[in-house]
Amino acid sequence: FSLPALRLLGQLSASYIVAEGPDGLYLIDQHAAHERILFEQINNQLSRQKIEIQGLLEPATLEVSPRQDAILKLHHRDLAEFGFSLESFGERTYLVRAVPVWLDKKDWTGVLREIMDSPIGGGGDWRERIAISIACHSAVRAGQALSDEEMRNLIRELEKTSLSNTCPHGRPTMTHLSSGQLEKEFRRV
Repeated sequence: FSLPALRLLGQLSASYIVAEGPDGLYLIDQHAAHERILFEQINNQLSRQKIEIQGLLEPATLEVSPRQDAILKLHHRDLAEFGFSLESFGERTYLVRAVPVWLDKKDWTGVLREIMDSPIGGGGDWRERIAISIACHSAVRAGQALSDEEMRNLIRELEKTSLSNTCPHGRPTMTHLSSGQLEKEFRRV
């Protein structure tokens, strides 16, 4: 699926970007679209081994359950590849010294807990789970008002993605109403 060049019309309910394309109207879910963009950027940086990290001014402590501790120990290297700097600090306590840059000023503890609470044998690739969680927690939220420039940038970045029609979770990023559908709705044909 290739997204055509789109022209911004506005924002609906502080959650959807309204845009015009060569064949109709596009409603873009801003969270799902931004999640797709970030997911591809994260994987691109990961493949080049150039993950950008943000050091914390002061290390933060993270206390975990025995099950979470086992998962952290098992996937410590995977987390480090994504920019999490974690070191053991006693029994089931870790010092977090750095996080992926996407999570700067975001809920990075939520990402770690989501990953640690994933089923151990839940299938799927752990690295993909980490990338999806980082993208989801870093993306703009539904209900967040965006400036025209932020919306234009999001549209431009979405146009560059390889799978612009779904977020990494598989939800649609947009819906399209063709000119023909609109004409039919308004009984012009």
